[in-house]
This record gives sequence, C-alpha cells and structure tokens, in this order.
Amino acid sequence: MRLDAGGKQCPIPVIMAKKELEAGAQDVEIIVDGQTQVDNLTRLGDALGRKASSEPFGEKFLVKFENGETKQGAVVAEADTYAVFFNTNAIGTNNSELGGNLAKMAIFTLSESDRIPAYVLFMNEGVKLVTGVEPQIVENLNTLIAKGCKVLVCGTCLNYYGLKEELKVGTVSNMYDILGAMQEVSKVIKL
Repeated sequence: MRLDAGGKQCPIPVIMAKKELEAGAQDVEIIVDGQTQVDNLTRLGDALGRKASSEPFGEKFLVKFENGETKQGAVVAEADTYAVFFNTNAIGTNNSELGGNLAKMAIFTLSESDRIPAYVLFMNEGVKLVTGVEPQIVENLNTLIAKGCKVLVCGTCLNYYGLKEELKVGTVSNMYDILGAMQEVSKVIKL
C-alpha cells in the first residue's frame, strides 16, 4: 500500500501511516517531502515495532515500513506534543479582568491535565503572567515543570517591561529557543 503525503505538513504523514499500520496493513510505503517527515516516520516505526527505512523518490522520499505485527496503543510523540503560547497577559481583548482570570484558569487547567504541554511559552505582555502578580499561576507553572513541561520566557520582553528581576518561574529565553520549541511540537495553541 503506497500513501502519498507529498505537500502535507506534519503530523499528517505520521497520522496517515499510523492509521494504516495500526489497522494491520502490510507493505506500507509513504511518500513525503523532506527529512523531517522521514525522521518522524522512523520514530513512528520504532514506536509501533515496524522499523522504517527511506530512500530518495525523485524530489521526495519514500519511507517503507517492515511487515509484521504492529504494537497497539503506542504513543507517537510528534502527533501528540503541543505548546501553549501566551503573547498577552489575558485571553481575549474585551475585558482585561475577565481575560486575566481566563489566563489564570487556563494555566490551572493545564497543570491538572493528564496531557501536559511540552512547552508553555511567554512573549510580549504574556511575560507579566510569570512575575508573581498571581501566585496561583506561579504555583501551577511549577506543577507543570515538575511534570516535565518546559516554561520559556522571552528575555527581551522582560527587559522591555522592566520585569527581569520580577521573574518567579520559567527560564529566561530568546526568540531562537522559543521558535525552536514551536517548531519541535506538532501544534501550538495560542491563548
């Protein structure tokens, strides 16, 4: 069975292949655009016990999965990872008090979730959320960190607002690292 995922963004090729492999399909091949998709599909094959190999296919790549039994219920990190991005200190624009409460509740809800984000990212006015004005936010972000989440805070933004000394939680970071985190995950949720 040959799948054509040319032109499709990640994680679509992974999801396409995973669906067929978990359904028990044999002789599964998938056409993808680049090395990133090849790497993601290779990790999928490893997770499902169906080793993958790749070869050039014109301007694209052809990834082939070994035949055999597929491990059921395997988690595919690329399809499940996400980051949450705060570029303001409130959710929504109509009412700053309501928006601030919504941001606080969103971070609390994330800290209570079984599916935590790989990253929580703060830029622009979002950095105001990590200064301790709302102790519950700091506490909930520390809970996320303890569960393995990385909290990155824009250093340029902290400096702009004069808040660098007020930072209570997270790692002072930069545009390169924050964009790298966004590229690493399968989706970014902007709040």
